Amino acid sequence: MKVAILLSSYNGEKYLKEQLDSLLNQTHHSIETIARDDGSKDNSYGIMQHYDIKLLENRDNLGVKGSFENLLKYALDHSNAEYFMFCDQDDVWKSDKVAQTLAKMQEMEETYGEIPLLVHSDLEVVNEQLETIAESMWAYEAIMPQHNTFSRLLIQNTITGCTMMSNRSLAQLALPIPSQAIMHDWWMGLVASQFGKIDYLAQSTMKYRQHSSNTIGAKDHKKLNRVRHYAGVVFSLIKRDKKYIKDLSINIEQAKVFLDIFRDRLDERNLHMLEAFIDIEQSSFFKKRATIFKHKLYKQTLMNNIALWIKI
Repeated sequence: MKVAILLSSYNGEKYLKEQLDSLLNQTHHSIETIARDDGSKDNSYGIMQHYDIKLLENRDNLGVKGSFENLLKYALDHSNAEYFMFCDQDDVWKSDKVAQTLAKMQEMEETYGEIPLLVHSDLEVVNEQLETIAESMWAYEAIMPQHNTFSRLLIQNTITGCTMMSNRSLAQLALPIPSQAIMHDWWMGLVASQFGKIDYLAQSTMKYRQHSSNTIGAKDHKKLNRVRHYAGVVFSLIKRDKKYIKDLSINIEQAKVFLDIFRDRLDERNLHMLEAFIDIEQSSFFKKRATIFKHKLYKQTLMNNIALWIKI
């Protein structure tokens, strides 16, 4: 079973070689690495030229989402791989990452067939020197992957792109990724949860490096100052939290474009849920909260759900 690993780099020369070496060290050998540089000012592109990988010539700066979309489009059109995995430049994959993820994917295929399928896994959070910060990012961030339903994914993404494997059916359905999508992994999670199936490996398959240049990093749920958090929630009762409202608006824009693209494929229940969520900003105080409860538009933790309940 051939797997295409899609690697995007941007000013990543410090860690890139270590990541590329970890791809070469995979126990599953039917792998094709397709990479592109997203307009780096350092030697990232030069480093990748020394590896036996397919390196795309287009080096326009597309951003994280656009770069991975470009890679996925290329892989669908030019590779006979059956599965696709996203790869960040600064992590280190454990040697059995591809093999373990593929085994779970094949297990899903035996049950569900060739519908859109997505597998993701836990990660080990490490510092710049690869020293362990947390053995499980899911525990570190209080993530419960069993709750990756469509309604919850509308509110909060819990699927980390660099742990994902997509089958060809999901990749084809998810493309093109609209500009209103918050991130490529979030969009593919929504598509998979609505039209296919999501499963997960409850084990860390890679070292997820934390450093000052991370686009998105892990945040320690256990070390949150709960007193300050709840004080902030109460303050939001008095004065609307504009940043929070703006963040929710981004989720709503993503939901709008999802509805526009897939309206004809949605069942009545999910069609009504999307319409209610899209209208939530214009709804009355009580209708907003009724919408959350009716459609189970929940975040992962009680504390975050209390904040959602109050701040909308």
